[in-house]
Amino acid sequence: MVEAIFGLVGVVIGSVLAFAKDGITAWVQRKKDGSYAAIRLICILHEYADHCVEVTQDDGTSHGQPAGRTDDGQEFYVAQAKRPMPPEYPDDIAWRSFPNDLMHRILGFPNKARVTNRYIDGVAKYVAEFPDYSELFEARQEGYAKLGRDALELADQLVKKYQIDMTHEADLGAEWDVRAFFRETIAKIETSRKEQAKREASFSLPPLA
Repeated sequence: MVEAIFGLVGVVIGSVLAFAKDGITAWVQRKKDGSYAAIRLICILHEYADHCVEVTQDDGTSHGQPAGRTDDGQEFYVAQAKRPMPPEYPDDIAWRSFPNDLMHRILGFPNKARVTNRYIDGVAKYVAEFPDYSELFEARQEGYAKLGRDALELADQLVKKYQIDMTHEADLGAEWDVRAFFRETIAKIETSRKEQAKREASFSLPPLA
């Protein structure tokens, strides 16, 4: 009887250990898959943010002068930086290795870029006017500053979550902070827009009695 009990206990312990081993193995593999996927996505998001910098810096000039000129010599502003396509992710990314909220934000980011592009297209078609197209460049600069900021925030979350070593990043000196550049651009445009609204309100006619 005792031998039977010990035998049963041994079988139970063996089953538990086997189950625990499988669970640990699966956890380790999921962590490895997540780290590898995170590294690939970080590179994609950083590259996209680099392109966002180019668009955000673009004010339609070349060497400080309007970049376009009509046949009769009139100058106008024209975009010099081509806007990037929304980021594309590899088909074999192990998405289930990420936390749900982070996975959804990363998967939804390309659509956010497409929505931004459609908005900018609308401004170009219906709002911006020759020759300075100021509304268009404001929409481009603000839209891509926000996309660049968001791309870097997603990359930073992946770095933190999977403890990725980012020593491969280029050292461009203490004077250049791309994250601060995006934040300052957004803040500058928002401040300018508020000041413009105040000026317009001050010139508005009082309501009729």
